[in-house]
Amino acid sequence: MNNAEVARVFEEIADILEIQGEDSFRVNAYRKVARTVEDLAGDINDVAARGELAKLPGVGKATAEKLSELLTTGRLNFREELRREVPETLLKLLEIPHMGPKKVALLWKQCGVTSLPELKAAVESGKLEGLKGFGEKSVSQLRAGIAFLESAAGRTRLGTAWEIGEVIRRTLAKLPGVQRVEHAGSLRRGRETVGDLDLLCIADDGPRIVEAFCQLSGVQRVMASGDTRGSVLIAYREDRSIQVDLRVLPAESFGAAWQYFTGSKEHNVRLREMAVKRGWSLNEYGLTEGERVIASRSEEEIYAALGLPWIPPELREDRGEFELRETPADLLALEDIQGDLHMHTVASDGHATIEEMAAAAKERGYKYVCITDHSQSSVIANGLKVERLREHVAAIRAADKKIKGITILAGSEVDILAEGRMDYPDDVLAELDFVIASVHAGMSSDVEANTRRTLGAIRNPYVNLIAHPTGRLINRREPMPLDVEAVAREAARTGTALEINASEMRLDLKDQHARLARDLGVTICIDTDAHSTDQLDQMPFGITTARRAWLRRGDVLNTGGVKDVRAFVERKRKS
Repeated sequence: MNNAEVARVFEEIADILEIQGEDSFRVNAYRKVARTVEDLAGDINDVAARGELAKLPGVGKATAEKLSELLTTGRLNFREELRREVPETLLKLLEIPHMGPKKVALLWKQCGVTSLPELKAAVESGKLEGLKGFGEKSVSQLRAGIAFLESAAGRTRLGTAWEIGEVIRRTLAKLPGVQRVEHAGSLRRGRETVGDLDLLCIADDGPRIVEAFCQLSGVQRVMASGDTRGSVLIAYREDRSIQVDLRVLPAESFGAAWQYFTGSKEHNVRLREMAVKRGWSLNEYGLTEGERVIASRSEEEIYAALGLPWIPPELREDRGEFELRETPADLLALEDIQGDLHMHTVASDGHATIEEMAAAAKERGYKYVCITDHSQSSVIANGLKVERLREHVAAIRAADKKIKGITILAGSEVDILAEGRMDYPDDVLAELDFVIASVHAGMSSDVEANTRRTLGAIRNPYVNLIAHPTGRLINRREPMPLDVEAVAREAARTGTALEINASEMRLDLKDQHARLARDLGVTICIDTDAHSTDQLDQMPFGITTARRAWLRRGDVLNTGGVKDVRAFVERKRKS
């Protein structure tokens, strides 16, 4: 079992205990173990092999024994006992935004609700009327949350889908006779969630490759198997699976198929319309005029024949790409990023030291980083009181002098309090190189209140970046209602950057919001919000989101050097 799977087991135990009404100390003890394991930089199995489970934060002797049992056998008796004590379908209700274990327990014990269909029926029938904690506003939120959960069903987050897809792609690429394997579909376009995975392959022996594909590790069910196409269901969690389709193609039609299976429906319809106007037809086999093949071997040939430049996959959504006269040479790329300005260390809720984070960033070719641990109001994240912050800044300055080849800036991710007040006074913020502001608690359903709160932070002369502006967690928590246009206009006016948070859980700003902000003159910053060294590798997901937003190199703050970042900060402070 990997870290995420182990963490989910302990999080589930905490949920069941809370539903049962256990005391908060016991519940939170399991939640702390789940968070420790999930954020662990290394593999939990390696920790177990070294006999060091009990040394992990929040892990005692009894918990270490449970971890060992789970890692050794793949099951945990305690968890299975708990599952027999509550209806399993109750746990699905926890995926609804704003629905915690206490509310689930109330619905179960007082209304007999044990499943999503039963909850929908209870909401629509008015059965919840008068139930404590389920007033008119809460029921309205619940109705919206159910709709959100249903819309997210069957969608896999980009980062998870990419990890699964890459494992399969690399495995297939090693098979004898395979010349090429590529991703297609919404994964290649970089959508924030993916319905299924599409892989295209050039190989000598199609039937043999399809047979090997259908026998891959993790295959839950074979849905189709033929000479040139296979379709399987891959289980990647106990309760999650994703469909994966493979097509084996001849080299002469690979380009046409790659284009066909990559473009969105709207993009491909526009292309076919352009072909039809010329008396041609376009499908996965090629661009043809009767029996004559006009183009098929490469995507570039297809687009060129239709009078278009090659269009990057992330832009193939029919959002203006057909107006391009040439492929954007400066469309943002991973190699353009010079530094990461949002990351955490062991000083708050991170799992690596200042030196370890900086060294890992240096290995990835970065010229600078900014250490931005949480501020004092983020108690759950071990936020720093002012005195601790100043000690931490001194430690950052010392690390900066010690580690050569990379600049380490001292910053903080500061909570935005009510009405836009900052969690530290201005004289403290003035001591920092770079200040990030974000909302972590008290997210309202009132768009005006949320917007006013965010604008208050933007107007602070020491705030340089608004992090994950809508606070969403993809497939888990809805975005905070926010007037993004108003926020973007004020950010542009004051010289405040807005973030594309590259964490696969966030990707916030999302692509449409980032494009709106860019069009309004906002500087965008792309950061990983890393809490461990390996999370620095999530930067590509932020880049993909930025490309979908049509961002160019010059639109992004951290494509510049550290002098550019310092100048950006200074301009706002002076103004």
